[in-house]
Amino acid sequence: MTDFSAIKLFAFDIDGTLTDATTWWGGEEEGWLQRYSVRDGEALLRLKQRMHVVPLSRNKTRSARERMARLGLDGRWVGVSDKLAALQQICAEHVIRPEQVCFVGDGPDDAEVFGAVHVGCAVADAHYLALEAADLILEGVGGQRVIEELERRIVGQWPRAL
Repeated sequence: MTDFSAIKLFAFDIDGTLTDATTWWGGEEEGWLQRYSVRDGEALLRLKQRMHVVPLSRNKTRSARERMARLGLDGRWVGVSDKLAALQQICAEHVIRPEQVCFVGDGPDDAEVFGAVHVGCAVADAHYLALEAADLILEGVGGQRVIEELERRIVGQWPRAL
């Protein structure tokens, strides 16, 4: 069983974690579009009441920035090229150590982050490098309420009661 008791900050990737890694072209005015789970958004809002919550993603789309802004999340680490350097900035700003961070992601670049934090979580359909590096592999696939699943794990309500 994963120990979440030391976690003070929850960080997450966007593409393939909050989304199913699919994009649609909305034209020049809209750019690339993505679909997000409302339930994951609600889980992020609840987690914000317990700890710091920060998106940490290479996603540069306007839709990702807008979704994070609508959730009241700090978007400074949306669109980063170096997630490990960004993680160091986040930890310094929040005066915490990487050992107090839980991060969820799906890509090969997330595998690096998993090695730097206390709990690295991969979605079930993550890239094989992320799956190999993860401390915890979630049951859900990207875009299918993985944040809600992780929230329930963090608060000790997992596995689900039938």
